[in-house]
Amino acid sequence: MASKADPKAKAKGKEPLCEIFPVKDVFPLFQDRKTKQLPLNDVPYVLRACGLTIYGEEEAKIKAEVEKVDGMGKPVSLSTLQDWMENNQASYTRTHEEAYNALWTLCQEGIIGEVKDKSQTIIIPHLRHLVSEVGDKIKPDTFDKVIKGDNTITSDAINLDDFINYLKK
Repeated sequence: MASKADPKAKAKGKEPLCEIFPVKDVFPLFQDRKTKQLPLNDVPYVLRACGLTIYGEEEAKIKAEVEKVDGMGKPVSLSTLQDWMENNQASYTRTHEEAYNALWTLCQEGIIGEVKDKSQTIIIPHLRHLVSEVGDKIKPDTFDKVIKGDNTITSDAINLDDFINYLKK
């Protein structure tokens, strides 16, 4: 799809969209302070905080895989999550090209933006509506803090390439 959309998507190719952090650095931020373990339902959040991209339909599969190690419905240990990430990280590390193609499609379909003269523009209020209504449902005021946080995005629209670069920060 990227070849039809814009050759710029291929320029970065298979480069990961964002840095991947070790589980040992992120796990303590989410773990129970007394047991030093992680509630099973928080596993996808920890993996996302590490930099992996996990789609909603993949969450149940991942939780089932780690649950097999530590027991059904039981909290997850750091070593279990480290082992899982070591074996599966590559499958959930999304590339620059994948992110570009997904956002380009959402623009092409008019869901978060528009395509004019081969230029893709993301309309920030449309993106805010999408992320506050679908998936993990980020609160609109939290979305605004993230988007306006470092003054990179100062208007209600941004070029797709500029937005991808913003996401990489």
